[in-house]
Formats: sequence, C-alpha cells, structure tokens
Amino acid sequence: MKIHEYQARQVLRDAGIPVPNWELVSKGEDAGAAFERLGMPLAVVKAQVHAGGRGKGGGVKLVKSAAETREKAAAMFAKPLVTPQTGAAGKEVLKVIVAHAVDIQREIYVGMVVDRSRGLPVVMACAEGGVEIEEVAARSPEKIIIEPVDPRYGLQPFQARKLAFALGLGDGPLLKQAVDILTKLARVFDRHDCSLAEINPLVVTPDNQVLAIDAKVNFDDNAEFRHPEWESMRDPTEENAAERQAHETGLSYVSLDGTIGCLVNGAGLA
Repeated sequence: MKIHEYQARQVLRDAGIPVPNWELVSKGEDAGAAFERLGMPLAVVKAQVHAGGRGKGGGVKLVKSAAETREKAAAMFAKPLVTPQTGAAGKEVLKVIVAHAVDIQREIYVGMVVDRSRGLPVVMACAEGGVEIEEVAARSPEKIIIEPVDPRYGLQPFQARKLAFALGLGDGPLLKQAVDILTKLARVFDRHDCSLAEINPLVVTPDNQVLAIDAKVNFDDNAEFRHPEWESMRDPTEENAAERQAHETGLSYVSLDGTIGCLVNGAGLA
C-alpha cells in the first residue's frame, strides 16, 4: 500500500526524524495563505501523487511569494501531472503541499527494503541523493552501500555509525544526527511493517543540520490486519478502479496492460 509524501513526512516526524514544516492544501487559492503562515522567504510546492519523478514533470516548484505559490499550485491542479512513472495519461493532482525550502549543501539517499535474496531487511545508502536510486544502481552500483539488518535486534549502533562514516558524515554533530536518523528510520520500517521506507534526499545544510526533505513509504499489504489505522491513510483516487474493488472484497488483483491473458494454477511454471 502506497501513501502520499505528506503522510510519509508525518510518519517520519512522529518517529522523531527532523522534517521541515509543511501545509497540505487542495485549492490553489489556499496555497498562498499557506506560504504566508509558514513565514519563510522561500517555499516549495509539491504535487501529491503516487508517482516518482514529479520534478521532471513540473510537480515540484520553488516559490518566493504568496502570489507565486497560488499560481504554481493552481497550475498543478489544472491538468494531470505526467512523469516517467505515470504514463502518458498522467495523474490528476488533488492535493499539494507547501513546505519550507531548505538551503542544501549535500544530498544523500537512505532507504530500507526487504532483500529477498538475503531474506532480511537491508539499509541502502548512497552519497548521491536527490536522484532515483535505480539510476545510480544502473550507472554506478558500487556507490550503493548495503547493510543487512537482523529483524530480531534491529539496526545496531555500530551499523548506523558504519553507514554514516561511509556516507562521509563522520564529523562530530553530523555523525550523531545521521546515526539517530538511520536508527529511527529502521524502527519506522519495522514498526509500520513497511515494504519500503525511503528518504531521498536526506540533506546536510550549511549550518550542519541533517534533515529529511522528501520521503516515500510503502506498507506491506500482508500486514494490514495488524494496522487498522492504514485505512484512513489509503487514497482510493490513486488506485486502479478494478484493484480497489478487489481490495474491498478481499481479493488479490493486479491490473496489467495488453490484450492476452494467461490464467494458471501452480508454482509459476506456466
């Protein structure tokens, strides 16, 4: 189950991970007021859709005034957002966030997934943040640091320090902040039964603060029975109609393109 960035930000903040302030709006005219309430000279308007690559499609805009914020938000609401992950039809934007803009010195990637080959969750980290991790994996796989996590004990302090050092953050306050964030991210992954918990980018500011300014969290549907709170976080407008109907009736279903289907029974030998 996917959730929006603003929801993922709240999950991280609830875990004690530092996230810049933001406001959620569903109308262009409300975005300007949100800019004023944030009280910062710069803000960023970000479309809330279940798709990556929003910046490439015009779904992330830096703004410097309330009027500009209203204009950029209204433009996002006006037409579907097309990104490399949405297909040509794009996705309708029903919500945007207006968030504090951050002065960035460095961008880093950190995330957790389940490594099926190891049978364990792993922390993935890369000193190159702000880009899709798949791009780095294809271009420079050696730059991705992988640290397996024993689910019985969680991410251990020595592992978090090892990752922070490998990311070039072994310098006093940066090391301490990075270790704290990595440890809390691992707890989020475990406690919320995530299939993905990603901060991209995790940034270092010129005044040596480490902040999560974008987040992506997916929940493992198999654990839904343990998390009744997930239902309030589900956005049915982002789901395929057939998949939504199947979910409501307790069926597993994935909608695929094409004109030929193969219905089989067995161990995937068809």
